[in-house]
Amino acid sequence: MKKIFYIFIASLLFTNYLTAQNEVDALRYSQNFYGGTARSVSMGSAFGALGGDFSCLSTNPAGIAIYRKAELTFTPSIHYAINKSGYLGNEFSDYKYNFNFNNIGLVAVFNSGEEKGWVNLNIGFGYNKLNNFNRNIVLKGVNNYNSMTDYFALRANGQSPHQLYFSDDYFIEGYAWDAYLIDSDTSINNKYQSAFNKYGETQRKSIKNDGSLGEYLFSMGANYSHKFYLGGTIGIQNVNFEENSVYKELDEDSIINYFNSFTYNQKIKTSGSGFNFKIGTIFRPVDWIRFGVAIHTPTLLVLKDEYNYKLESDLDDFSYSHDTIINKKYELSTPLRAMGSLAFIIKKVALISVDYELVDYSSARLRAEENDYDFYDENNNIQLNYTAASNIRAGAEYRFENFALRGGYSIYGNPFNTSNIDINSTRTSISGGFGIREENFFFDLAFVHSTSKEKYYLYNLVNIEPANITSSTNQILATFGFKF
Repeated sequence: MKKIFYIFIASLLFTNYLTAQNEVDALRYSQNFYGGTARSVSMGSAFGALGGDFSCLSTNPAGIAIYRKAELTFTPSIHYAINKSGYLGNEFSDYKYNFNFNNIGLVAVFNSGEEKGWVNLNIGFGYNKLNNFNRNIVLKGVNNYNSMTDYFALRANGQSPHQLYFSDDYFIEGYAWDAYLIDSDTSINNKYQSAFNKYGETQRKSIKNDGSLGEYLFSMGANYSHKFYLGGTIGIQNVNFEENSVYKELDEDSIINYFNSFTYNQKIKTSGSGFNFKIGTIFRPVDWIRFGVAIHTPTLLVLKDEYNYKLESDLDDFSYSHDTIINKKYELSTPLRAMGSLAFIIKKVALISVDYELVDYSSARLRAEENDYDFYDENNNIQLNYTAASNIRAGAEYRFENFALRGGYSIYGNPFNTSNIDINSTRTSISGGFGIREENFFFDLAFVHSTSKEKYYLYNLVNIEPANITSSTNQILATFGFKF
C-alpha cells in the first residue's frame, strides 16, 4: 500500500535490518491518491486546469487564483475497505470501516477592482487528505513445502551460535535460535536449517493497518487579466501509520516432531512530518479551454518508528517468549512530481477535465538521521524495483441551473519495475456525485470505488507461493461549503 496498499512486498524486498525503515515505507509515503472536496473526488480529482476548488491547492496551486469570492469548505467522509485473499487454495475476506475528515479549507480573496492586469490576489490555508491506510487482511493455508523457520535459518547463515545467542534486538534470527525453531547444520559451519523434520504446518496471518497521509497547506495565487493564473503552495505533510500483524504456524495434525506452534507478532507505529513546495500556472487563451502545469518538489519527511515484536514458541517439552521495543528516527525524500492538465468549459453548463502526472518512484531515498545506518541496500532496492509511473485522472460535470451531475475515472500507474519484479499494483478508481449550489452555500456528495491487485509474500524464500490479494475501497464524501 500497499496503498494504496502497501505491505505486500515487505518480505519480497529483503533487508537484514529488522526495523521497519525500508523500501516498502518509501513507496507507502510517496503515493498520493488525492482526496480533498467531494466535487473534486467525484470528478476523478482532475482539477489541475479547472481550479476554483480547494483540492487544487494539493495539485496545481494556480487554481486558487480562479476564486472570485472567499470560501470555506468542510468534508467528512466514510471509508470502507474490503480485502479478499487467496493463499494455498484457501480464500478469505475481511473489511474495515473508517470515518475521517478529507478536507477543511479557507480561501480569502482580495480583489483589485480592475479587470485588466492583476485582477485579484488570493490566499488559502487548510488540509487535504492524500492517502488512507486503513484496511484488514486475513491469510490462511497449509504449507507442505516450507516454513518461516526456513527464513529465520536463511537470516542466521554466516553467524556463529555464540553470535546468535548474544545478538541484539535488531535481529530476529537470534531469538528463533533461542526458541529452538532453527538448528545448526552439522555438516557446514555457521549454516542453519529449520528445526522441522517435515512440513505440513498451518500458516495464519492477520494484518490490521490504520492511519493516513495528509497535507496542511498554505497557498497564494494571482489572476492576471483572467488569462494567466499563477500560484504556489507550501505543503506540510503529516504521516500517521500503524500496522499490527499476527503470524502463526501450528501443527494441527501432529505430524512435526516436538512442535506445536509458534507465533510472531509485530507492531509498527510510524509518525512524522515534512514539507514541500508546489508551483503552478493555468493559461486560459479563450473562455472554453484551459491549460495547466505544476511541479511539486520532493517532500522531505522526518519519521519516527516504534517497532514492537514478540516471538513465542510452544514445543512438546519447551516454551519460549521474547518481546522488545525498538525506536528509530530516519528521513525519507519522496519523488518530484510533474503535472500537466487540460480542461474544456462548454457553454458554462458542462466541464471536461484531464490531468496527467508523472512520478519516478525510483528516486525516493531513505537516510539515517544520525548517520548510524547507510540504507544502502534499501535505496538500492528502490532503484532496482521501482520505476516512473504515469497517473491519469479525468472528470466531467453537467449543470442544470443550480444542480450538477459529475463523474470521473483515474488510473494510478504501476510503481514497480516489471523487468526486475513481477508485481503489477495499478490502481483504478471510478467516481460520481452531484452538487447543489446557492448564492452563499453549496453542498456536494461523492462516491468513489477503487480497486487494485497485489501479491503478498509471507517471508523471503526462493519460489515461495504468494498470497493473491484483491483490494476494493469505497468512499462516500460530503462537502459543506460557504461563500462570502
